[in-house]
Amino acid sequence: MSAEQLEIIGFLKQCAPLDTLAESDLNTLAQSASTAYFRVDSIILSAGKTNNEAFLLRKGAVTFKDLSGETLHQLDTGQWFGHSALFQKGIMQHSVQASEDCLVYVFPFAVIQDLMHHHDSAKNYFSEHSGSRLRQAVMDYRGDSQTQLISSQIEDIKLRQSLQVESQTSIIETAKLLTKEKRSAVLVIDGQDLKGITTESDFCRKVVATGYDVNQAIADIMTVDPIVVNGTLSASDALLHMAKHSIHHLPFRRQDGGYSTITASDLIQFQSHNPLFLINDIYGALSVEELQQHSQKIPELLTDLVNSSLAAYDIGHLISSVGEAINQRLIQLAEQELGEPPITYGWLVAGSLGRREQTAHSDQDNALIFSDDYEEAEHQPYFDALAKYVCDGLDACGYIYCPGDIMATNRRWQLTASGWHNQFMDWIHKPEPEALLYSTVFFDMRTIYGDAALLDKVMASVLAQTGKQAPFMTHIAANALQFSPPIGLFRHFVLEKGGAEAKALNLKNRGVVPITDLARTHALAGGIGELNTQDRLKAAGEQGLISKQANLDLIDAYAFISSVRLKHQCKQIELGGKPDNFVPPEILSSLEREHLKDAFDVVNTLQKYLRQRY
Repeated sequence: MSAEQLEIIGFLKQCAPLDTLAESDLNTLAQSASTAYFRVDSIILSAGKTNNEAFLLRKGAVTFKDLSGETLHQLDTGQWFGHSALFQKGIMQHSVQASEDCLVYVFPFAVIQDLMHHHDSAKNYFSEHSGSRLRQAVMDYRGDSQTQLISSQIEDIKLRQSLQVESQTSIIETAKLLTKEKRSAVLVIDGQDLKGITTESDFCRKVVATGYDVNQAIADIMTVDPIVVNGTLSASDALLHMAKHSIHHLPFRRQDGGYSTITASDLIQFQSHNPLFLINDIYGALSVEELQQHSQKIPELLTDLVNSSLAAYDIGHLISSVGEAINQRLIQLAEQELGEPPITYGWLVAGSLGRREQTAHSDQDNALIFSDDYEEAEHQPYFDALAKYVCDGLDACGYIYCPGDIMATNRRWQLTASGWHNQFMDWIHKPEPEALLYSTVFFDMRTIYGDAALLDKVMASVLAQTGKQAPFMTHIAANALQFSPPIGLFRHFVLEKGGAEAKALNLKNRGVVPITDLARTHALAGGIGELNTQDRLKAAGEQGLISKQANLDLIDAYAFISSVRLKHQCKQIELGGKPDNFVPPEILSSLEREHLKDAFDVVNTLQKYLRQRY
């Protein structure tokens, strides 16, 4: 093999999508390559002309221009051009001009087509549609490795036979059965129909605490129409269902048509490294100090989930379930110290926890909602004390005080249901700068403790109005365009100084936040109640607020950017550092850099659409 071919192979190894190919494939490519040299300003390819070759820049830079001669973008060393003609019947849609002296490797289309035929990474890289490349990248980022929790179906897990009673069985008989069998739940089944489920918690809250007649039917205290899943569901998805719905017993239908139950304890025994193990410890904590110790396990949990190849969407839900549990346990401890709350209320969370998108510790965003029988003089001291206990506890657990004072300790964010309704209506009818700031926070708010109906009724009324208020939507859209992706005119990364790195990609403010803001804008336009970014995008697509393809592309872009960010944070934690959002491009592979540029291009396109619409 000649020295020139060895040099070509050495360079090909550094370029996407060739950096994952076997040595034999690289040898074949090198043998098919020819070398060409172009002087600065020379035209390499002309729009409207035939082309049957792909070009890989070895040195120099080229500029793409449209038919009018306007510059579109620029490519430099290690990037491909010319292959787009593969999908345009061999005709170039743009001109390519050398903006510097260029040395290029040239490959016949037949070689590129063969490469695409045998390697999915090449097929997706050279794809006409960047969305295809992104979708494959998201799948590849999850890797091939699977933990037991991901690969096993719940009905394949060895479980004891679930207890079952009929709906007219008495409460006392059911309790005796649970005690005898040392179980924590029983399915209520009439014939072949699952009517409900009753757990130890139901006995404590609905019977013991209220003195309910134990001779009455179990149907009186059961949870009616519980969530039921198929037995083919993976153990990991069962875990997600429990976390999302804050339940510890999940009924499932077996393939033989019968019903069984899987519990949090079953999954904990099946695999000890999972969020429910930590959540159980949190709910059993007897002090803020214990909760503080448990919260220190969150970074390790995050790395376990990332290394288990879970999707960023699932990781966000699972880590958020831990943060939610800490909030809930702090409220329970506060109520134990302060006594029963004097009126019905709800504890509200916003921000990343509200959207179920937490990754590691962050600042806290919370508030309170009261029933309309709230009396300030009578009830304020209790809720001031409760808010202080919880917010101080959250800070001790690593969820620092909100710099903007969006916390339940701030009386501005302690409102009755009517007060919250009036506040939201004021924001959407008077979209001033402060109103817009608060809108981006509080439209991501949900109840995690207390009476959820208080806020649900408010938001149902408010969301019915948001899309009808043109000035409000115009301002919300403008706010969604405040942060642009970190990519310049010529597809070069725009780096920022932050964290320990001199310059890096800010994958939060310039990556995740623009998509979160886009999703919120479309949700408000359509009166959509979903809070999670991907859920909002799916709902917006179903309503036709954005095209099906744009919706899929944006979801893939969000998933890929989030995955890169999580992988970076995971590495920082494993090295003993503090996770941040600043990713130096040089630590990414050439393929990762290309996929990030595709993701940023998608966001730019959707931001342009939003700008035109409003």
